[in-house]
Formats: sequence, C-alpha cells, structure tokens
Amino acid sequence: MKGQPLIPFLLIAVAGISLMLILSFVGLGGPAEEEEGEENGEEESVDAGAEIYEENCLSCHGENMEGDSGPEIEGTGADEVMTAIEEGPGSMPEDLVSGEDAEAVAEYVEEGGE
Repeated sequence: MKGQPLIPFLLIAVAGISLMLILSFVGLGGPAEEEEGEENGEEESVDAGAEIYEENCLSCHGENMEGDSGPEIEGTGADEVMTAIEEGPGSMPEDLVSGEDAEAVAEYVEEGGE
C-alpha cells in the first residue's frame, strides 16, 4: 500500500514536465510572432476606434460615415480627423474625444471603418 501512491505521483510529474517542455518550445516563435503582435496592436486600435466612433460620432456622421446630420467623413485622412476633433468645426463640439481615443477614431475613419 505504501508503494502505490508513488506511481500516480510520478505519472503526474512526468506529464507536467513534458507539458512544460512542449509549451516552452511552442512559445519560442521568434520575429514572425513579433510582427503579428504589431499587427494585432493596430487591429486593437482600430477596434477601439470603432467602439468610440459608435459612442460619439455615429449619431451625426452615420453608420457608414456617409453623413447624417453631420458631414460625410468617409475617405477622410487621420490628420484631418484629428484637426476636426480638436477644433470642432461647425456644430461639432471641441475635444469630443481626446488623447489615444481621438487617435484611435482617426485611424478608424482613415481605414474606412474596416
């Protein structure tokens, strides 16, 4: 009876060490994974821009940026969007969004909502 608990322990230990080794080799991706990470960061920024656009801009500029009560902004460059956000042309309030949120919205608009 004393020898039997040792066998399950050894099996679990061997399985754990094997799993750790397998996962460590899978985790060694090199530069290709870093490039993917950069792309994912850009995608996350565009996704954040989409959410902020929906909350703050969609009611005036429309779902497809075609303009509703505000002007059409489809195809507008990021610099122009940033200037509009900061200055608030027409009836648009100044600094409706700011900082990284403004940059994310500008990137989203420049990408055309994709």
